[in-house]
Amino acid sequence: MFPIIFSPGFRRSAAVLLALSAVPLFSQTPADLNLFLVNVEARLTAGFDYKNWTASSMSTKTEFDRHGAVDKVTIVTKFVRVTNGDRDEDILKAIETADGKTTDVTRETAEKTRQQWAKEREKRVVGSRRSGIIDLDEVLPFAAKQRPLFSFKLRTVEGEGGRKLAVLEAAAKEKDSKLWNGTYTIDPATYDIIRAEVRPSENPTFVRELWAEADMTLLGGKNLFIVRTKMKVDGGFLFIKNVRMLVEDTYTDVKILK
Repeated sequence: MFPIIFSPGFRRSAAVLLALSAVPLFSQTPADLNLFLVNVEARLTAGFDYKNWTASSMSTKTEFDRHGAVDKVTIVTKFVRVTNGDRDEDILKAIETADGKTTDVTRETAEKTRQQWAKEREKRVVGSRRSGIIDLDEVLPFAAKQRPLFSFKLRTVEGEGGRKLAVLEAAAKEKDSKLWNGTYTIDPATYDIIRAEVRPSENPTFVRELWAEADMTLLGGKNLFIVRTKMKVDGGFLFIKNVRMLVEDTYTDVKILK
């Protein structure tokens, strides 16, 4: 199955953060809460305003049998290069473990990956949806068109070293597989999302379990980058056999390019 990744597909329009200095940080009034959401959305737009980057990555895919037992584990290390939004992956090593046997599958994984990303580029040219890609614009509830579809609750937690953090819970007002409930940990001083945990408010047809989480970090004092994702899928998709897997991707040595 094609690897599921997060794609930071935010609009590239200019955004200016609004000052909240005169507003109680965790006020629950509709106007103040809306202003908090506007600031988070503006920060996301500015933070992901780049199309070129490179990183080292490790992907661990754990596949399960119908009883929930581990069936196969595949660990892939790779170098990721994104140019003008187009992604390429150089597979450095791929190891598969199943039935107590470990196999080097680097060559076949590299060829399969090359073919998959070539198909994705073709889809992008004709304007069709890329498979296996979750665009953050579609998942997150912060955009103006999304906010009315959700109910929000905001609270504080104490992070590492006594640092005050905001935790925002978003729940879809109506159950819909395209509307994702989420819990977001946010730095209230900068409106940077530190962690996101999401799941559809209603599972798609034939899907028993679907959830994802992502950790973000700040690079160069400006850019946001998703350094870790984890996603669980359990269900059937069209004519594809049942998919039961947990995929975790981590990124290191990230470089944002001009």
